[in-house]
Amino acid sequence: MNENLKAALKTIEKHHQNVKQDIQHWVNHEVFSWNWWVLVGFILVPLIIWLILVDRKRMLELLLVWTLVIIPTSYLDALGIDFKFWVYPVQFLPVTPRALPFDIFMVGISYMLLYQYFSKWQTYFKALIVLAFVFAFIGEPLSHYLNLVYYVKWKYYYSFIYYILLGVTVKAIISKSKENYQH
Repeated sequence: MNENLKAALKTIEKHHQNVKQDIQHWVNHEVFSWNWWVLVGFILVPLIIWLILVDRKRMLELLLVWTLVIIPTSYLDALGIDFKFWVYPVQFLPVTPRALPFDIFMVGISYMLLYQYFSKWQTYFKALIVLAFVFAFIGEPLSHYLNLVYYVKWKYYYSFIYYILLGVTVKAIISKSKENYQH
């Protein structure tokens, strides 16, 4: 067996042991704690709101928005954890994605509804600024206060910029796609 394969197998075994420890900690200290129930709320509340408000005639388009939002958001979250930019003291599930309630439900559904209700670029951008502000300067500090996230090397204004860039990029991709499709 070559040395690279041996090293890779050793790394995988170490990772497996860490995952087992994470699961054990989650079972003993996190699941069903009050913070964990807040995470359940982060899933259920946006989901219920979405089910009530979603324009079912635009479902495919809105699901594309959701997908274009959650993929980079989940990836950035994984990078942030790997590079120790932030830590999640309590998790909904003890495995990746770590911030599932926030990344997939809160952020993903919010961007779908933003896209659904603000079709013109000017109003979309204004609403996007408000959404980014609420997430970065109210939601994230509140999550920190509730011990759901701890920022090690991350600032709220980085998130604010990310949320704006994400929204502009998603809207531009979908607008361009619709334009190309209609021709």
